Amino acid sequence: MANSSLSLVSLDFDSLKSNFKSYLKSQSVFRDYDFEGSNMNVLLDVLSYNSYLNAFYLNMAASEGFLDSAQMLSSVVSHAKELNYTPRSARSAKGLINVSINILSGTTSSMEIPKGTQFSGQNANGGFVYTTSEAHVLTSTSSTFSISNLPIYEGTYINETFVIDNSIENQKFIISNKNVDTTSMAITVSENDGLNIDDYNQVLNLYGLTNTSKVYFVQSTLDGYYEVVFGDGVFGYSPQNNATVLVTYRITNGVKGNGITSFRPDRDLGLYNQVQARVTVSTVAASVNGDDAETIESIRFRAPRHYQTQDRAITTNDYANMIYENYPEIKAVNVYGGETLYGSIEYGKVFISAVSTSGTNITNSLKADVVNYLSNKNSIAITPVIIDPDYLYIVPTIKATVDFNQTNMSPADITGLLNTAIISYNSSTLQNFNMAFRYSKFTSVLNDVDSSILSIQLSNLLKKITTTTLNINQPISTVFNNTLVPGTIVSSQFLLNDANIYVFTDYNPNKNTFVRTGSQTTYTVTNTNKVIYLKQITASNIQNYTEVGTIDYDTGVIEIKTLTVADFLDSSGIVFYASPLYEDLYATKNDLIEFDLDNLTVSVVSV
Repeated sequence: MANSSLSLVSLDFDSLKSNFKSYLKSQSVFRDYDFEGSNMNVLLDVLSYNSYLNAFYLNMAASEGFLDSAQMLSSVVSHAKELNYTPRSARSAKGLINVSINILSGTTSSMEIPKGTQFSGQNANGGFVYTTSEAHVLTSTSSTFSISNLPIYEGTYINETFVIDNSIENQKFIISNKNVDTTSMAITVSENDGLNIDDYNQVLNLYGLTNTSKVYFVQSTLDGYYEVVFGDGVFGYSPQNNATVLVTYRITNGVKGNGITSFRPDRDLGLYNQVQARVTVSTVAASVNGDDAETIESIRFRAPRHYQTQDRAITTNDYANMIYENYPEIKAVNVYGGETLYGSIEYGKVFISAVSTSGTNITNSLKADVVNYLSNKNSIAITPVIIDPDYLYIVPTIKATVDFNQTNMSPADITGLLNTAIISYNSSTLQNFNMAFRYSKFTSVLNDVDSSILSIQLSNLLKKITTTTLNINQPISTVFNNTLVPGTIVSSQFLLNDANIYVFTDYNPNKNTFVRTGSQTTYTVTNTNKVIYLKQITASNIQNYTEVGTIDYDTGVIEIKTLTVADFLDSSGIVFYASPLYEDLYATKNDLIEFDLDNLTVSVVSV
């Protein structure tokens, strides 16, 4: 009965002390004891403090024992290692340049750009050094040598040497710099006093390895460094005692090196090739795809999914997980089978749509790299196809009602805060695949911008840009993948091959095809003639309408018959606008929803 006063639920300091008092008071010896005004109170403080520390420590220790709850990098890395997952290192930003070398004095039939040739550039973060990842030999029959689309990577190469010592049990070869880009590593092992020198290749698994395979593995240490691991003599060759290991790798500044648009050579390539020469560099593509080492949250998310894929692409999740793991420059990706396509099923194909961390479509070279990588991982009968995202833009019109008696801010200040909130919501919540724009959540975010905002009125217009090859007779189509309001579809102006200006629309004032049903305040509009008209724009305002296509209002699919478009007016394509029937909007397949920040309207009115 004496133990009935014990409580094992509350473990904070005050509750522990209170429980100790209740327990002691339940004992006959201390029943009438004054705990508040005696030395016993000090002893209870010490006991409660010690119990609280032990409870906290045990709770934290237990949390570190699971990948889902671990907070320390060492714990997360240890759990990831059990899943055969190596946290991604920092990645060098990559730029593409054209290099032209003009010989000023001397003669040569070839010019070499050695590995590690340095170029430099600047961005808002300062100056950075870029280097070539391999040697390039240029040949020419004239005094001008050139190379196009030369890839250069942010960072410089350094060498690190280890000596195999079998007297050291479990010898470790740890790279001394945390900023290593592990994809740049090259390892050479010298044995028998230099008589045998071999290059080793990095592998990710044990498949196909023998005791003569000259390979190495890379794994992360518990403190964030990277370790080189050689074979054990069964799976992979084990270097001999006293062998010298030379590790060459690039150290990088990660994401800071992105966005450099101009480069200049830092090395005299003429002197290197024993001639006098002038080097000219032009930028093909600004530096992109630099990234910092993987974060704890990223490891927590990707490690179990890496284990799930087992280094093969079978399900759509396998494809996505492998792309995320190997291409940190890709921010979002969606994968779906060709059998799910609307209207034109393509069996045997898996479609991949991706967007880069900068929010743009991935480059053609990166697309080719991804397809090449997946070709060795997926089923033989399946062909991966990468397509660009199809952007569905929301053009919002926002009216905020504000009580200026509750704030010292001006209407311009409130407008600025709302614009900032919209931009933040666009980058953090939208711009992703298979997501939904939730009307209520978005308006709630705007309402919370300031306590003086009493209400938010929001109306959205949808926008899709469709490009077509000019001066070729071909069909035109676009898909909103959301239900549209009849009578609200209109396009931007464009020029046909007859030299007249036109727009597309689903509304023809000459035909009474729209039916309104419901009450005065709550009603729906339907169109009995679901066609798209080609409306001619004339100076005399003569309205000519020609049926050229169809519209499915439920799916938002617009199909136009063959037309020959001569030019787009005021746009890079034909822009379709429509009002959505429902407040919530959805993205499927390769759709990406985002705000049209250049055309949003924000107004502030006083209550």
